[in-house]
Formats: sequence, C-alpha cells, structure tokens
Amino acid sequence: MADKSLNKTELVAKVAADSGQSQTAVDSVLNAFFATLADTVANDGKVTIPGWLGVERTATAARTGRNPQTGEEIQIAAGHRVKLTAGSKLKAAAK
Repeated sequence: MADKSLNKTELVAKVAADSGQSQTAVDSVLNAFFATLADTVANDGKVTIPGWLGVERTATAARTGRNPQTGEEIQIAAGHRVKLTAGSKLKAAAK
C-alpha cells in the first residue's frame, strides 16, 4: 500500500496549487493558524471549526503508574492534554 500521508511541505504545495495562491502565502497562513491554535489552547480556550474539528485543552488528574522495566509504582503528576475532536464533515470524508 502506498503512503498517502502529507507532510507540511506537501500540504502547503497542494493547498497552493488548489487555491491558486503562492506557497509562501499558504505557508504563512498555515503558520499563523498553528500559532493561533497553540496560543488559544495554551490559554484554556477552545478552537472549533464547525463540521471539521474541535481542539481544546483538558486536565488530567494525578495518578499512580508503573515503571514497565522495573514494575515499581510511580506517581504521575497532574497535567494537561490536547483533545482533538473530528467534526461531521471530517468523519464523512473518512468513510
């Protein structure tokens, strides 16, 4: 099976070709999008693009884990994770 994934460079090139914009302009917009996404999530905000995706920061509680090499119990501190939720259009495209 052929690899059908896109890296950032390939994504920028495809969006530029499909939209008629320069790769520099698309790359700039994509970088601004990711920076805005990261800043919003870092400040406990949520980004929602209806039908496509939702991105939010969630809290995780402190918990007990286990070192897989030694079997010793360890304490894992509370922290944060990023939760991505696929929207209906994205889910439909995956069928």
